[in-house]
Amino acid sequence: MTDHTFYKQPTITDFNPDDEPPSSMPRQVGPYKIESLLSKGGMSILYLGIQPDTREMIAIKVLSPTFVTHPEMVAGFLKEAKIIGMTNHPNIVKLYGEGQWEGGLYIAMEFIRGVSLRQFIEQQSLSMKRSIDIILQVAYALCHLHSHGVIHGDLKPENILITEDGIVKVIDFGIARLHEEVKKERGKARRIVGTPTYMSPEQKEDPSKISFASDIYALGIIAYELLSGKLSFGIIHLSQVPKGLRQILEKALAVSVKERYSDAIKFITDLSEYLKSGGLEKDRPGTDQLKEIVETIQKAGQALSPTAPPSWPSLEMGIAKYKAVQGSSYYDCFRFRDNTYVFLIAQPLVTGLETPIYSANLRGMIRSLISSQENFSFPLFISTLNRMVQEDPLSQKFAAAFLMLSPFRDELSFLSCGLGNMLHVSPGHQTPRTLSNENPPLGTPLRRDFEMTTDNWNIGDVLIFHSLDLNFDLLLQEALKENFFLSPQGQADALLKKVATQPLFAQEKKPQVLFSLHRIG
Repeated sequence: MTDHTFYKQPTITDFNPDDEPPSSMPRQVGPYKIESLLSKGGMSILYLGIQPDTREMIAIKVLSPTFVTHPEMVAGFLKEAKIIGMTNHPNIVKLYGEGQWEGGLYIAMEFIRGVSLRQFIEQQSLSMKRSIDIILQVAYALCHLHSHGVIHGDLKPENILITEDGIVKVIDFGIARLHEEVKKERGKARRIVGTPTYMSPEQKEDPSKISFASDIYALGIIAYELLSGKLSFGIIHLSQVPKGLRQILEKALAVSVKERYSDAIKFITDLSEYLKSGGLEKDRPGTDQLKEIVETIQKAGQALSPTAPPSWPSLEMGIAKYKAVQGSSYYDCFRFRDNTYVFLIAQPLVTGLETPIYSANLRGMIRSLISSQENFSFPLFISTLNRMVQEDPLSQKFAAAFLMLSPFRDELSFLSCGLGNMLHVSPGHQTPRTLSNENPPLGTPLRRDFEMTTDNWNIGDVLIFHSLDLNFDLLLQEALKENFFLSPQGQADALLKKVATQPLFAQEKKPQVLFSLHRIG
């Protein structure tokens, strides 16, 4: 079984600074600059790297030095790169490059920001519509693989990632096989590789009998788990699946290969026909409609904020996000004609299903205010926004933080309304400075003006602007010292991951966001 821990990446990088001392990490693998260690497995090491041309974050898989002289391991590693390179599909991890470097062999792949399907199944029950959408995306990926003669061989929820915008990505081709090679090896003894729960009967009996239909069987198990809302651990009760889908799963899970779907196209056709026939509306229980409403609201809440950092002069930035089951966060960034930048993070003080509505309402206020101000005035903007929130019929208050950066004046202004502090590091200084002020939450009646902190902002400065509360201040300062020389995105990921692994963070119910801002000009 291949080491799937490489790909269990949450929205923030699965980074553990204790896994490997920074001094032992390569600075470069092939043409790619190494940012940090992602994970370490028995046969491979996965690093976070940067594309030299696009500055895009990528995952670089390196064959462990122990196996560099092992012919079978080297052949398997090279085959994995070959197989990924044969495919080009939106639902399959993308290959950027592969080759040799002084430490051995590497594969450079797409760095996917998302969570594994296993985490989805364990943490939340999806609506039937969302489940079928995921099943179809995986089926499309299989259809593409099979059309290129590739048998995945280890399809399971851990090897399926869901990105932040809901796109499915099939990963981990460590034991994938080419159909033509399998046919030549029929009858030869081979050791069993794969994950028993998702392996077809013929694959367990004789690994040389693996075929496209074996991948269909694994897809049937995954479909069952999605539709039943729980992991199967090898125990299947099709009576728990909606009646109209039972026949499709029965065929996908047939013990006999002859009775099973022979290819993904027929599976996709039957599932699509089920949707077109109105079967979904007939089979779904009343609670399923509520799940779908919740998913729609959550998706709308995620769409309030930018999905990727903008590319602006004078500034490089990275954004790391942590999704929570409850609550909603809104963050945004604006650039004005004079190259002044404004950043903000806001969270409703309450948690629950309705919070994305409150965040969307605040977003509308902020954007209308900014568009109406020809010459942006930070104090006027804050005071006007606070009054608008007070007068709003929804009567909600928000923990919020605002940051204005002016390259022309070499100055920054920071204001926190019950949210947290900001870290500021200048070149030549190891210890971050903490910028703070005490203001009540946005929407609170005031007898005085908001307190604002101003500071110099020079080329080479690093700012950490975030939504975390004061309990994590010292930990953030330590993490920033450890990861100071990373790129903004790598730094943001590493800092938020460091916090998210702490026991205290397990009690956190609200989403979190962290900006890493580096002034370059």
